[in-house]
Amino acid sequence: MLPVDLPERLAFPIVSLPTYFDRDGRQDLESLRNTVDFCLDHELSTLLLTAGDSNYDLQTEPEIRAVARTVIEHTAGRGTVVVGTSPYWWRDQTLAFAKYVEHLGASAVMVCRPLVARGDSPGFEDPTFETYQAVAETVDCGIVLNGVFSMSLLRRLADLPSVVALKEDAGDAWCHDALYAVGRQLAVFGGGQKWRYLYGSLWGMVGYLTSYGPLAPEVTHRFWAAVQGRDHCTAAEIVDTYDNPFFEHAIGHAKGFFPVRQASFEVFGRGPRWLRSPQPSLDDAEMAALRKLFAEVGLL
Repeated sequence: MLPVDLPERLAFPIVSLPTYFDRDGRQDLESLRNTVDFCLDHELSTLLLTAGDSNYDLQTEPEIRAVARTVIEHTAGRGTVVVGTSPYWWRDQTLAFAKYVEHLGASAVMVCRPLVARGDSPGFEDPTFETYQAVAETVDCGIVLNGVFSMSLLRRLADLPSVVALKEDAGDAWCHDALYAVGRQLAVFGGGQKWRYLYGSLWGMVGYLTSYGPLAPEVTHRFWAAVQGRDHCTAAEIVDTYDNPFFEHAIGHAKGFFPVRQASFEVFGRGPRWLRSPQPSLDDAEMAALRKLFAEVGLL
C-alpha cells in the first residue's frame, strides 16, 4: 500500500490484536487466525499489532515475526494490517523488522519510539529523528508514529514523506497539543477509550482502537454510527453503558488491565485467557466475575 492511501484506512475503528497462548505458554496462532476472520467478517478491516496489546514483552523477536506473518498472510489482502515495532529494539533491529513485515505485505509499519531516547534535548531528539528517517529510507510503505514526542520533534517527523499517521496514547493534554501541531498533516488515531476519541474527533482525530470490536462488534458499530451522525449524546450513552464498567473493572483489577483484556477474548470465544508467567492470568472465579460484568451490560 502506498503511504498516501493509508490515512483513509485508519479513519475507522481499528482492532488491536492480541497474541494468544495456551495454558503451557505455547503460541496459539490458530486462535489468532480465527480472530482475524471474525473481525473481517464483521466489517472491521483495519488490524494492528502493537507492542502492548499484542504482548511483545512476553515473546522473542522470532515469535513476534511469526505473529506478524500469521496476521498478514491470513488477512491475504482482505484488510489493512499495520505492524508495530518494539520500544526495546535498537535501530538496526527496527530496520530489519520493518523490511521483513513490508516484504510479507504489511500495509504500514508503526515505529515505536525507542525507550532509550526519551529526553527533549537535541542530544536525545536527533538520534530519535534519525531512526525514523532511516526507517523511511528503508521501506516504501507508510510509517505510523507511536510514542511521546515534543511538539518540535513531532513536527520534524511529520515532514518525513513516508510518515502519514500517529497513534496517540500519551494523555489528554499531549493529545490536544499533538492534534493542533500535526492533526492536519497526519492521520491521528486514538489508542485509548471511546470517550477519548469523542473529544479527539473535535480536533480532527480520525479513528480509534476499539476494545469491543473483536468481542461484541455491534457495540463498536453503534458507537461509530452515532459519532459519524454527530449524535454525541447517544455515543456518550454507549460509553457509559459498555466502556465505563469494563474499564473500571479492568484497570482496577488486582492482576492489572492486560490479564483482564486477555480474558475477555475467552469470554467471547475468540481465544484463551492465558498469559506467560510471570504475567498473571485470571483464575476461574475471576473469569466468572468478568462474565457477570458482560452479562449485566447485556452482551451475554
